[in-house]
Amino acid sequence: WASDMFGFAPEADAWWAEPEGPEPLIGAAGFGENTWAKGTVAYGQNEPKWGPKHEGHHNFDNSGGHRRLSATAADAPEPRAVVPVPVQWPALMEPDLLTCQASGTKVAALTASGLGLLIDPSSTDGAVTEFSLEGLLELGMARSITWGDSSFLVVTSSGKLARCPANSVQLGRAACSAVPVPALPTGAGTAASVVEFDTSLLAAVATSAGSVSLLELAAGDDEEVPTWRSLGAVALPEGAEVAAVAATRERLVVTSKDGATLIWNLRTNGVPASEEPMHVDTLAAGPRRHWQSACLLPNGKIVRLASRWARGKGGSSTLSS
Repeated sequence: WASDMFGFAPEADAWWAEPEGPEPLIGAAGFGENTWAKGTVAYGQNEPKWGPKHEGHHNFDNSGGHRRLSATAADAPEPRAVVPVPVQWPALMEPDLLTCQASGTKVAALTASGLGLLIDPSSTDGAVTEFSLEGLLELGMARSITWGDSSFLVVTSSGKLARCPANSVQLGRAACSAVPVPALPTGAGTAASVVEFDTSLLAAVATSAGSVSLLELAAGDDEEVPTWRSLGAVALPEGAEVAAVAATRERLVVTSKDGATLIWNLRTNGVPASEEPMHVDTLAAGPRRHWQSACLLPNGKIVRLASRWARGKGGSSTLSS
């Protein structure tokens, strides 16, 4: 029985009731002679009256199948709700950046001026440890921070890098010093991140062309003057606006301004393992927030930093993170 004679809905193939046309005007698929299919393609039937079976060139696998809906919606990542971490933010503390401990469970939130908090996301009491990174302002405002094995690497607004001993933040302050390498090729407001990679440095820098470039600090023509060498780039989905970039030795994490995170695996040489992200984590609809940063814990959990304005009594507004 010819399929799709009355449309592409299963109900249309099952029965019909038409005011005009060949008999029977009322019928069901599979019963009686298929008078409605006369003069149309026989769909490969080999009944004698249709003649020999016609040759088909339909490639089922490469054409999306037959009468099959697109799987795009089914394959899309399901939006997830975020779970707030209880944090007792100090008064007037407005963090801008976030970094996850490379081999631990803690997170550090930092303002652009170098004031920070150590946070344990698994804690329920909201307790934090305050600290400050001293010496940053001489290089510029902090643009990103990466928590390595023994130190923080900070990218400043000038593109210059600073290294701050991580163990000192437990004491409340850490003295940062400039890293003697060329400044990163970043523009105003460009999201960037740097991580120690073997004996060198690996940088991820967002571009205005809708991509994130990966750069390696390599020896130049004059071996005493290293330069940033391109390792490749990953393209972002059309329309994606980058809020932050975070790089580790194994992952590249890009946070968009709608809170979604895109994660790429990196090979041992720092090159992305694929053009498409290995994982995309989108967020379910919720209160309007300003998504600022995100990082990946060693256990695979994503921690995000966001702020929003809340309307208080008397019409006052309060910024909360």
